[in-house]
Amino acid sequence: MKKLLLSIVAGALVSPACLAAQSTESDLLESLQQDMQHFSDIAIDTRQNVDYMPYVISTLHNNDLVELGVQNLREALILVPGVDLTVGMAGVKNPIFRGSNPYAFGQSRLIIDGMVVNDQIFGGYNQFLEMPIDIIHRIEVVRGPGSMLQHVNGFAGSIHVITSANRDDGVIAADQGFIIGGSDDHVGAGVIKSVELGKGQLSTDIYYHKHDLQLPVGTDRYGNEGDTDQSLKNYQIGLNYNQGGFSARARISDNESGVSYGQAFSLTDDSSDFLDVANNTLELKYETRFNSMFGLELALNYFDEHRELQNKVIPDGAMVMMPAPMMLPDGRYFLVDYKEQRISQRIQLNIDFSNTHRLILGVETSQAEIKENQGAISNNDLATIIPFELFSTDSRDVNTFYIEDQYDFNEQTSVQVGAKLSNYDDVDNQSAIRMAVVHRLDDENIFKAMFSQSYREPSWREQYLNAQAYFRPNLDLEAEQVDALELAYIHRTGHRDFFKINAFLLKNSDQIDAQNTTQTFTNSEENELTGFELEYETGLFSNDILGVNYSFISGDNVTDALANSAKSLARIYYLYRYNEDWGFSGVFKYVGDKGRTSLDSRDDVDAYSVLDITTNYSGFGDNSKLSISIKNLLDEKYYFPSPNGTYSGDFEQPGVTIFLRMSKEF
Repeated sequence: MKKLLLSIVAGALVSPACLAAQSTESDLLESLQQDMQHFSDIAIDTRQNVDYMPYVISTLHNNDLVELGVQNLREALILVPGVDLTVGMAGVKNPIFRGSNPYAFGQSRLIIDGMVVNDQIFGGYNQFLEMPIDIIHRIEVVRGPGSMLQHVNGFAGSIHVITSANRDDGVIAADQGFIIGGSDDHVGAGVIKSVELGKGQLSTDIYYHKHDLQLPVGTDRYGNEGDTDQSLKNYQIGLNYNQGGFSARARISDNESGVSYGQAFSLTDDSSDFLDVANNTLELKYETRFNSMFGLELALNYFDEHRELQNKVIPDGAMVMMPAPMMLPDGRYFLVDYKEQRISQRIQLNIDFSNTHRLILGVETSQAEIKENQGAISNNDLATIIPFELFSTDSRDVNTFYIEDQYDFNEQTSVQVGAKLSNYDDVDNQSAIRMAVVHRLDDENIFKAMFSQSYREPSWREQYLNAQAYFRPNLDLEAEQVDALELAYIHRTGHRDFFKINAFLLKNSDQIDAQNTTQTFTNSEENELTGFELEYETGLFSNDILGVNYSFISGDNVTDALANSAKSLARIYYLYRYNEDWGFSGVFKYVGDKGRTSLDSRDDVDAYSVLDITTNYSGFGDNSKLSISIKNLLDEKYYFPSPNGTYSGDFEQPGVTIFLRMSKEF
């Protein structure tokens, strides 16, 4: 059986970009101008061809992801060329793009239905990575600096999620429900519903899921070992209303988990320890055109995050050295009650001088502030709490001006030139430019050349934390900078038959990390990364998809080493639709060796390969679908790197797991 399964997937040659819904033949004959006028939209209409966009893009679609057995957003991102995953404190997962600074959470931006959900405290979005694929219509991933939204500043990449309840292609999502069950007491359920409301459309998605995953880990820095609590309880409610040029979108979420590897990279012996992150987002947007030349967009965004933590970070009887040597017979707890709020306003003017020339001008202002700023420690099993101010700042204001000029020289060649200027009230002002050329030799051969800059402001955790943490803050941090050069070629001979290759050079400066002897965040890093990514997709028959993607990076990303990142990544999958009722798929993922920082004397993290298989059945005759997935079929033991000086070993990941999914349209 193993040999049969391996033979099914071993020849598979696909890329996640293959998951895109590509243009029909008529779309390929449309002018390049039509595509260029829309490439900046967060969700590219499925009738347009993403090949013409001046970015390196992978597009993942719900139907393909479900048939491949992908469970959530996190698993989907791992299928994208050049994207890997790392684990930080408290088990927080962080996507890494092309090996760029694996020790920072804000390297990429996550945008859900047009709303940026990165927080200020870390710059991350870990709590949204468990969104089930069942509520996601499409995922568009831009690799490299920039974003398809002019006002969003992606440093190493950006992830655009379009939910099924907020489809952007004019199709009203079908009402449906789903249930999921699996290993480690994994249980989940959700619904998607749309109704007419007045002259508009109201849609919603609701889901809840939980699991009780426990993973073993080696000895921590206090000499303890055991299992880590990776359990999770997660729910989200999304609401969308659209009427004419007006839209309102809101999302409410809560993510309660165990403390995993610990807030300070140490095991806890208290099973009641927890991390709870709750978010609320809202966008009110109005779009109108005054005439054929002028269009206007107005947007108001709201984001908040409430973070609560209880974690026993020092075990009983341990000695601490700061601020003075002290024995802690009852250990020490670290407590957090933190809330941040961000409000942003945006106005954008779209000017179409002609059918071949569009100018975009925009201003966005944002005001972020801390509403709850309490940290605390307890040295006597929570009998007495010693509170303190968690962060030494309480706000950050940013004003950004952006401009983008799109011009078609002819039907084959288009250019994009843009600039962005940001004024911060707590770090130096920043600027970035972007230049891109897309040349369509014919409908089968497309060339792209792109130069772009970007910047990432320090997170509040890196700059303003008051606590005695494992990694220490630095008030004098400046923003990270990157200059990127990308070249791409696409050869397409059919709807799902293509070859893509791109090469990149990333020059990072003022990189922020704490991989030094004092474990203090500094702007000490200047490094260079080069690499390439290959994608190929084809069909052996009329009812299958076969393909591969491969990415390679070389250079340094921290302390003169390529740390916490694999030089080589490969993903292979095969999807076979036997008939209208049955389908089978396999996904093979390879991750190469991962190096250490120059201060870490441990051996490199071993390469690993993981095979997943899925069987799909839809022959119930009532719009129901059933799938059974086995993850890590061969029970490969593999690890994510642990930071230097924390655990003696690395972070072991799950072995064989089984998932059952059932969905039904109503």
